[in-house]
Amino acid sequence: MEQSVKSVILYYRRRAKWMGWLSHLKKYIMIAEQYKNFFLLLLIFLASIWAVNSVPEHELDEKLVVAEDTAEHFAVGYSKTQMNELGLAANKLTADYAANYRDNAGTELTNPVMTVYKKAPPPWVIRSKAGYISAAGDQIAMNGQVFIDRAAAENVREINVKTSNLLVHPKRNYAETDDWAEMVSGLDRISGVGMKLFYREPLYIKLFANVKGLHEYD
Repeated sequence: MEQSVKSVILYYRRRAKWMGWLSHLKKYIMIAEQYKNFFLLLLIFLASIWAVNSVPEHELDEKLVVAEDTAEHFAVGYSKTQMNELGLAANKLTADYAANYRDNAGTELTNPVMTVYKKAPPPWVIRSKAGYISAAGDQIAMNGQVFIDRAAAENVREINVKTSNLLVHPKRNYAETDDWAEMVSGLDRISGVGMKLFYREPLYIKLFANVKGLHEYD
């Protein structure tokens, strides 16, 4: 009888010890579950360091050169004023954003606005959603929908032109497009496909195809 009691006591002691080990094992498993993401990130980090160190230096230099070629220069709140031969402002070009790329000699513009000053105000204002300045700076492509406006003044009627994809030559006070264009001044209205426009005095506009117009008579 005494031997049986000792056996039972020994059994429960061993069982308690195993239960203790299992309890510790469960705790370790729970800790591992909690930190598995950390260990995974650590493993990725160590693998990245190994990969970088295993690349020859000349290959790293080549990759750096490629990245430098694709770098861009940009300006927020771009503004540039061109002067005439008398030292007065001839035109002013502004944009919300301007970017120049190493593999692209021109400058891309966001929301460009060109203001053209004349001896007698008001000025001409040309605006679009996007634009591009040529490498030489002598041409400005106003892309997308374009608006050309001149406000009314004494002895000067208001003029509004709507078109798209306009190529502007600032030094010549000249603009052209192959797209549809419409000019409105008071009750006068003229439209057509393809336009040449000299925004100076006297104003000159030429439309090439499908020309339609309405004229106000006194």
